Amino acid sequence: MSTANVITEELGPRGKRRVRIGTAVALVVFALVLWWAYRKLDENGQTEIAGWRALTEWATVKFLFGGLVGTIEAAVVAAIIATVLGFALALMRLAKSRAVQIVAVAWVELFRALPLLFLIFGVFYLDTSFSRGRGGDALLGTFWSIVVALVLYNSAVLSEIFRAGVRSLDSGQSEAAHSVGMSYWQTMFLVVLPQAVRRMIPALVAQMATLTKDVSLGFVISYVEFVRRGSGTANFGATTNFQAYVMIGVVYFVLVWAIARLARFLEGRQRTSVKVDAPAGGAGEEATDDAMSVAATESA
Repeated sequence: MSTANVITEELGPRGKRRVRIGTAVALVVFALVLWWAYRKLDENGQTEIAGWRALTEWATVKFLFGGLVGTIEAAVVAAIIATVLGFALALMRLAKSRAVQIVAVAWVELFRALPLLFLIFGVFYLDTSFSRGRGGDALLGTFWSIVVALVLYNSAVLSEIFRAGVRSLDSGQSEAAHSVGMSYWQTMFLVVLPQAVRRMIPALVAQMATLTKDVSLGFVISYVEFVRRGSGTANFGATTNFQAYVMIGVVYFVLVWAIARLARFLEGRQRTSVKVDAPAGGAGEEATDDAMSVAATESA
């Protein structure tokens, strides 16, 4: 008997008929919405081939590519710094010092609760206000403003992912390390973290996909990223912003889809590895599932 049959009761003839009717109605409604959207776009001249052909011209491609490079640069820099900081915060939350724990908890709870758009505005506003006060140029600029905001938010999220990975390990391993004379930090770096990091990789990769998409919020502070470059393509031939935004959406979809597929692949490899290494009763697999569930919740 499959897991699905155990969890949910199989539909009877009447239930299956209702599902088929509901599916048919939904498809018809979806088709009508697509037809209406096409009609509106056609009335506004957005379906003309000339507008799409301009996207193949080198000047337009080069212009948009510059925005994509800006997006990737900000994402990579923010990801590296946020990962290091998140790892340090996780260690602080796991430390035995109460004062160190309080500092880490305050950081995580504060920046995880604030909207990312608010952080971007806040960092940029503080930077420009400070610069005006001393009569000079902006200290951070748009690039570092978006990077700092991303680091503040994602370090809090990544800290919880790291902590969930550490907590997923059986306490017996730490106890065994202590029994042979290892100190707390020796146990953490030599026994716990090497195993925990392997379990955290899928969740970390998935969070990187979210971080990459969040760079587009730099649009509001005039950071030259992919979406902002799309708003300037109306200056190139017959291309309008609509065609550029469609192409940008497709590129984002492919980029994030590839990262998500990588995360799922790593998760599958991880589950296979855990099934082989776990003791009888599947305790290792359950621990990994719990860690991934916590990590996914925190990332959301």
